[in-house]
Order: sequence, then C-alpha cells, then structure tokens
Amino acid sequence: MDVLILSGSFHSASKSLLIARHVQQYLASHTCDVPRLDNLPFYSEDLAANKPDTVLALLAAVQHCDAIICVTPEYNHSIPAVLKNALDWASRPAFQSPLKDKPVTIITQAESAVGGARAQAHLKLVLDATLSVVYPAHEMMITSVSKVVTAEQGITDEATARRLTRHLDGFLAFVQTR
Repeated sequence: MDVLILSGSFHSASKSLLIARHVQQYLASHTCDVPRLDNLPFYSEDLAANKPDTVLALLAAVQHCDAIICVTPEYNHSIPAVLKNALDWASRPAFQSPLKDKPVTIITQAESAVGGARAQAHLKLVLDATLSVVYPAHEMMITSVSKVVTAEQGITDEATARRLTRHLDGFLAFVQTR
C-alpha cells in the first residue's frame, strides 16, 4: 500500500514530524512518503494554469497514494496554514480532485489536554469539502505531546504508542475494505 503522510509542521523540533517518522517505521512494509509541504507556494488560481513543480509533485503523490495520514499540531484552535494550503492545491478541480474518495485519517497533537480536538474538527470539515473519505473512528489525539514524544526516542509513552498502533491498524483495515 502507498501511504502519503502530510505533516502540518516542519520546524526543527516538530513533534508532527517525529510522529510521522514513528508512523513510517510502523508501516515499514508499506511505501510511505512525507512531502515537504512548506515548499509549496500559497494556493492561487493565477498559478493553476502553469503549476510549479512542487505542486505537480504533490498532486502526483496524492493521485498515486492509496491512503493519506494527516499528522498535525493545532495552531490557534485550527489547522496550520501549510497543511491547509496543500489541501487547497490538491482539491482542484473541485469535485474531481485527486482527494475525491481518498481514505484519510487524522492524528493531532498538542500540549493541551484536548490534544488538537479543534484541529481535528476543522480538518474533517476541509476533507469533507474535498470529498475525501475520513476514517470513521475515535479521534487519534496526542495530549501533553512534549511529555510523550522526544527527538531522541520518538514516542516514549506506552499507552500512546498502543493507541496509535490500534488507530493505524484500524485505518489500514478500513482502507483495504474500500
């Protein structure tokens, strides 16, 4: 299975990228790609006729993949601009985009006790508009992320690792039934 992992953060200490690496390791028997969404220009219809190479690469990756996993922090009670921008690019043409009917799951993380619940809700609204198929499961939210994810060891909390494994296993089974 080809899995596209979209991170909502790319800074040097990004917990989303650490979680994405954990997901890649867990899915080692599958092909996983984590494109640099921070290299995309802001979505503009002026660029639509002559899309930059970075956009074309993203669109090809979305078209080619069997499933998408969004791993993102919550910024100001919503999703980061870099992730929204990538989804805006991939959502064209409307109702016929490479996101249409694509199975997607969401993993959010935050320092707060709600673990990115508002980002989950906003991302589900965006994905619904793209006609993606959001995995209908209990949300995968990682709370107090700095206490359970480190650059040196990845996910250090056993309960979090077990929940993530259960979520990924369920998502893979969901994708295979589609």
